[in-house]
Amino acid sequence: MSKPLHSAPHRLPPRYQVSIRRLEWLTPRVANLVLHGPELSGYEPADAGSHIKLILPPPGVADTPQPLRREGRRPVFAEGVTPPFLRTYTPLRYNPETLELEVEMLLHGDSPASNWLRSARPGHRITVAGPRGGWDPPQDGDWYIVIADDTGIPAAVQVLQTLPDRQITALFEVSDEQERRPLPGIPDLLPEWLFREPEGLTAGAPLEQAVRQARIPASRGYVWMALEAGAMRRIRRHLIEDRGLHSEQMVTRGYWKLGTPDHPDGDYGYGIGMGENRPR
Repeated sequence: MSKPLHSAPHRLPPRYQVSIRRLEWLTPRVANLVLHGPELSGYEPADAGSHIKLILPPPGVADTPQPLRREGRRPVFAEGVTPPFLRTYTPLRYNPETLELEVEMLLHGDSPASNWLRSARPGHRITVAGPRGGWDPPQDGDWYIVIADDTGIPAAVQVLQTLPDRQITALFEVSDEQERRPLPGIPDLLPEWLFREPEGLTAGAPLEQAVRQARIPASRGYVWMALEAGAMRRIRRHLIEDRGLHSEQMVTRGYWKLGTPDHPDGDYGYGIGMGENRPR
């Protein structure tokens, strides 16, 4: 049906030293970073919705510090050097001719990555690791549903670009109307934008309501979703227990979790349906 969702767990992904070539704010909360570096000549794109790690410098430092050496998987830094931190993002586009990698970043509260983004400038140097994962969508579906909140939109755009010409529903949730933006390569009628404001809805609530109201055909189809982990689990449970979908028809990602900083990026929401097994 699809390629494996995970890479080998014990091998470090390739790393690339890059600099910020351009930084453009697409909305009040979303910035597009164009990263560049000669090392990107070895970059190999993965399947739609794959992820990379951005290794970012600590507060007050412009460039990501590099380790003196590695002891196994653990990097060792010079005395007095504050280690960098890692965050997971979708590599939106890669241009092998210009050696440019585009990444969209979201201002997400008072977090280390958001604070770094506010101070980032062209010329600052960081490290990229990856890519890994992704989804090779089965082409035998009669319908597809793609669900994402602010954090999952870049990956969802990639997924939409790989789907066959079938019945496609795309639901994107953002904070407010200002966060709605054109999406290159996506038909004008997609997606349906849902907003948390001005009603002050909890993250994931508009998506959950829309899915419960959606018409899902009885024929073969697939669901891909990436959003707040709690809402992802509720939607997944609804689709399995109330709509009769099987886990093999779904790819689910909990990209973040309300009240939990640095939520693990391997949250797939498995194990909530009767007899459900993790896909192989």
